[in-house]
Amino acid sequence: MKRLILLVPFLVASCANPINLRTANEYFRGGQSNAAQGNWFKARMSFGRAWTNADLGHANDGIKAVYAYEYGRTSGVICDWAESEKGLLKALELDAKINGPVHMSLVELARMYHAKGDLQNSEKYFGQAKQSLDKIQADTRDSIGYANILKEYAEILTRLGKTEDAKLLKRREEEIRSVFKDRASSHDQTPYGRHCDQNPTYVDTKRSN
Repeated sequence: MKRLILLVPFLVASCANPINLRTANEYFRGGQSNAAQGNWFKARMSFGRAWTNADLGHANDGIKAVYAYEYGRTSGVICDWAESEKGLLKALELDAKINGPVHMSLVELARMYHAKGDLQNSEKYFGQAKQSLDKIQADTRDSIGYANILKEYAEILTRLGKTEDAKLLKRREEEIRSVFKDRASSHDQTPYGRHCDQNPTYVDTKRSN
């Protein structure tokens, strides 16, 4: 799931530093460009600098949530799990504070933990994500994207031995797909853990082992 923002004057608090905010926006755009090209390590660096400058410039919480979210996503792609968790949890905290789209960070946390192999936390955040998505009727807004989440959630529950709960989710997933046969999800999935080779620290650790 990707988040887009437009930095417009009325979003900026009077105490904000325009130089830092402008620099943050430039780094953010650079991060988007690098991610689109598959340069995930560079993208993570750019999003991290965007987040830092947003903090220094006293950007509003909505903007900082976007930067933290993208930092968390790209960190997870290169297997920097600690930094991925840090970014996504901060995005969740900020969105909860401003009544933002908390479901986005919840889904990403669930998927990140799944890729990491932490099934307990993955189940936890998939559960919270489903509750949040049901509140906004996501099954009608992005039916296939919602079905994909149900499928992943069911897989986690099955691996944890919660087969009856998994069957209920699987049945709902199949119902949605049967109704919306010609639809596709409007969101790309973050490729968590698929580009660990771009993370020098991760590669060095593997070599030492």
